[in-house]
Parts: sequence; structure tokens; C-alpha cells
Amino acid sequence: MLRCGLRPDHYTFPFVLLAAANLQSLYHGLAAHASIFKLALHDVDHVQHSLLTMYARCGQVGLARKLFDEIVVRDSVSWNLMLSGYAKMGCAGEAVELFRRMRSEGLVEPDEVTLVSVLAACGDLGDVSLGMWLEELVGEYGLVLNSFLGSSMIDMYGKCGDLDSARRVFDRLAKKDLVAWNAMITGYISFLFRNSLSKFHSCCSSSLQYLTVVNLWCHSNKDLLLSILV
Repeated sequence: MLRCGLRPDHYTFPFVLLAAANLQSLYHGLAAHASIFKLALHDVDHVQHSLLTMYARCGQVGLARKLFDEIVVRDSVSWNLMLSGYAKMGCAGEAVELFRRMRSEGLVEPDEVTLVSVLAACGDLGDVSLGMWLEELVGEYGLVLNSFLGSSMIDMYGKCGDLDSARRVFDRLAKKDLVAWNAMITGYISFLFRNSLSKFHSCCSSSLQYLTVVNLWCHSNKDLLLSILV
């Protein structure tokens, strides 16, 4: 395109940035960002969104946050991309802090995409009280507890070890798809395994003994596992 003497515009760069993001090529992403700045396209909203996506997928959440802070008018897409980037890169504390800032500014109302990212961060933190507050916000914002949001909430409660709350949310779902079932089953199995793991370590001195004990545990709990699946 450049060799043909054509000038890229604000429709061109999102595709270039998406390619860099998929390749996780920070080099190409930075080169595209430099061109965007030279062409004075850095204030175009969907170009900004693409830059946030590229930096987050390349693992550069610091650069993504710097760009986010420079955006004068942040829409819901900007907030959600930054929150998702933090959550996916394991920056759970930063995601929660940013969500609280989003609420305190009050300029953009959180949606289900927002809450899914924060629920993932909450699960990583193991903060069940925060998770319960997020569940209350679903009703406060008038959001529908669909499979997308419900599965994230089930996963969060499962990681926090609160299986009663996870099952309560699961039972509330009007339509339970495969993702919801998997989240609930994974929560049960992870909880049972975590509770037994400390006992396993105390009687295992080798990898062979460890595998033997795991097999014995699965056999002894097969009825419970089958009851979850049925």
C-alpha cells in the first residue's frame, strides 16, 4: 500500500494493529503507533481501541495504561479493553482499582463485559466479599444474568471456594449452556481436589506415589463426581 503511494487512514490502522496483536509483535505495533502519531490519527476512538488491544495482547499493560490515561474522553469500549487487559495478564488488583475508578468518575456505566473482566480478577484474588458486591451490581445496573455473565460469576465463586453461592447462581440461570455446566463442574472438582491436596502431599515422597494417591482419590470420589455430571 505504501509502495503504491497510498496514504493509510483511520480505517487502515485498526487492521494493521489487529494483525500485530494476533502475532504478538510489539515491533510492528510500535511502528504502526508511530505512523498513527505522524498522521495525527491518535485521537480517533477506534484507533485508540485498537492500540489498547494491541498493547494488551503483546503483554504491555503498562503501555496500554499509559495510552488509556492519555485518552481525553473514555467510552465504555476503552474502559472494558483496559479492564480485560489487566484481567487476562493477571493484574487482578489493578483491574479492581480501575473498576472502582470507573464507578467513582460515573461518566460511563459498567455493562456485562465490564463485570465479566472484574469477576475474573476477583476470582484470581480469591475475594468472595468483593464477588458478592459485584453480584449485587448486576441487579443495580439492571443487567440480565445470562450464561455469559452467570458462568463468569460461577467461576469466580468456585475459585473463591464458595460453592454454595456458585450453585445458587447456576440454579438461577434460565438457560444453562455448556460453558455454565463446565464452570459449575470445574468448581466442584477444584474444590474437592484442593481440600484433599494437602493430605496428598503429606503421604507422597515421589511422583509415582503422587499419581497413585490421585488415582485412589478419584476412585473413592467417583460417586460424587458422577452425581455432579448426571
